[in-house]
Amino acid sequence: MRPRPLPLVCLALLLLALAWGLAGRRGPLPAGDEATSVLMVQSLWHDHDLTYRQADLDRAEALWAGGPAGLTLFTNDGGKTPRYGQPIAYPLAALPFYAVFGVRGIALLNIALFLAMAIAALWLLAEGAGAPLLVAGFFFASAAFAYAFRLEPDIFLMACVFFPLLAWRRLERQSLALFTGAGILLGAAVTASPLLGLLGLPILIDLAMRRRWRGLAAFVAGILLAVGLLALIQRVGTGEWSAFGGAQRRTFDTEFPLESPRDLWQGYRAQEVSPGIATGLRLLPRNLLYLLAGRFTGLLPYLPFALFALILYLFGRKDRPRNLLTAALLLYAGLVLILNPHDFAGAPGFLGSRSLALVYPAFLFLPRRLDARRSLVFPYLAAGLWTAVALLQAPLHTATSTFQRLPLELTLIPGDHLPGYTAQTWGDAVWIVPRDAFFVEERHPHGVWVRGGTRSEVIVVSPKPLSRLAFTVYSLSAANVLTLDSGADRLIVRFDTEGKREGTPVDLALSPAARDLGFFPAGRELYYRFTLETTAGLVPARVDPKSHDPRDLGVFLGFTGEGP
Repeated sequence: MRPRPLPLVCLALLLLALAWGLAGRRGPLPAGDEATSVLMVQSLWHDHDLTYRQADLDRAEALWAGGPAGLTLFTNDGGKTPRYGQPIAYPLAALPFYAVFGVRGIALLNIALFLAMAIAALWLLAEGAGAPLLVAGFFFASAAFAYAFRLEPDIFLMACVFFPLLAWRRLERQSLALFTGAGILLGAAVTASPLLGLLGLPILIDLAMRRRWRGLAAFVAGILLAVGLLALIQRVGTGEWSAFGGAQRRTFDTEFPLESPRDLWQGYRAQEVSPGIATGLRLLPRNLLYLLAGRFTGLLPYLPFALFALILYLFGRKDRPRNLLTAALLLYAGLVLILNPHDFAGAPGFLGSRSLALVYPAFLFLPRRLDARRSLVFPYLAAGLWTAVALLQAPLHTATSTFQRLPLELTLIPGDHLPGYTAQTWGDAVWIVPRDAFFVEERHPHGVWVRGGTRSEVIVVSPKPLSRLAFTVYSLSAANVLTLDSGADRLIVRFDTEGKREGTPVDLALSPAARDLGFFPAGRELYYRFTLETTAGLVPARVDPKSHDPRDLGVFLGFTGEGP
């Protein structure tokens, strides 16, 4: 049965109005690439160029109270002429919407593209008995739904992958113009993320095997036309053929050019140290597990319907197009992990892996028609356990019990790519601790305070083997109970006496959880992990009239033999 139009119209109006309202408020900080995307659109419209200047900074501060955090720029002259360091395709697509509706127009474009993919998916799967439920879960019970409300190019790139695959798989009597349009969309995606070009391989191979040479030529021509034209525009606007060029390139989060008197470009160069193909291959088995079910990046918690579609493909009838698409997706995922073994999440601040999200719509083409609606219970259950929690409680969702049961991506620790964690050196080892539970910003000379009523998973990285971990714990609250569990040992400290609260030595036995993941550039390292849980804390400002300390202080971990 074809879906009735009225529910679709009502849903579309609801989401468009929601996007309009959210984009209209003055936020404290942008997220991810929002600042770069919005400022590029504004610069194209108001200044007719891609140069960052004072007018751009003024417009950003009018939008975000904290400034344009996450602003990516590059320069070839030491900062005298900074230019925007993001591909031009998405700003050009958003430009007409901004011209009519302002910043809200960028939000409307994203929601419109998201809804267009959902409606096209309903048409694609209309013959299946569970099509409405599958499409509803696929699009609205996924991390991709949250991406639709962010003013950055991810939804645009998803659409540039989805619609060429749709034209290839289901549209009958494809015209040369249609193939050319599909190539243009995929070419636009390639300029932003070259690996997305792998999703065009199934189309090219299938057309060649079916001897549809004219359609193949039109598709390739569309790709070349888009890549060439966008590269030319990029060259004219920035002096570089690619947005990833430039002698110096960096992302600004707290201080911004033209605002700070400091030289913010000194020491930054375009090239970055790559871990190498050998490292990526060595870590590939571990990273594949993380990509399937990792706490911060996994398909299971963030995109459960992609995993469901993959399972339907594996147990269903197969054909050449689906086999080709599956191979392309596996190749894409493998290359992402091999080339970025320490950064496959894609960018901080995202739900799940940004790299996976860009190809998420392609999973919809893997299964045949869905006849057994009861099987949808499983992805909806996963979405309830994890995805809904992530959508409602981001960015603190990984502290919930369901996420704590998932593997922690240890390979994201090198390079400080593990979201929400920070590295601190205490004793003879490096501690990787969650920022929301450890008060690391105060830089206490003797140790660190841990927030009360929290459960933290801590990773200790050491260049030499450790059999035990020794430190002293302090507490202000008599009701507090500290639990330390390393798997090899479990300690419980009840701070029910004044002597315990003034300092209790702990000696926790350890066992290695991993080794040689690339944390130290030249050398070997061992990884140890344990959980640290506090049941209560004390806020000094609430009990001491002279104190203005608003922190909820649970336990103090002392590493020097002296207290807080």
